[in-house]
Amino acid sequence: MPYIKPPPRSPSSEVFLRVATTVWLNHLRCRVRRCRRDGHCLGKVAASGLLLCIRPMKTEETREMLDFVTYTVELATPEAFAAGLAMAKTDEEREMITFRRRVFLYYHQELAKAGLEEPLGPPFVEG
Repeated sequence: MPYIKPPPRSPSSEVFLRVATTVWLNHLRCRVRRCRRDGHCLGKVAASGLLLCIRPMKTEETREMLDFVTYTVELATPEAFAAGLAMAKTDEEREMITFRRRVFLYYHQELAKAGLEEPLGPPFVEG
């Protein structure tokens, strides 16, 4: 069967996939931060020597995480971020939009540090 090259993904869907993957990997490599929050450690040492969280994410948590990532990626460009802030009616909404923008920039930085992504540059990141 001949190889069929998939169509190129849009930059925002590429970012979404990378951020979602990173969030998911951070859950798997959480070094039991999530478990410690519940007051006890459920960590288990994997073959690689990393502590893994053995508490699987529930379907609702997974959906919530992916919704958060989707909305965060929608704020990826400075223009979308500014538009979101302009549309926000309360200070709480503005704080959440600012927080999601910081999350996006943080994950972008982490991916770049790990060598998993070329710097996005404009239009996603200022400068």
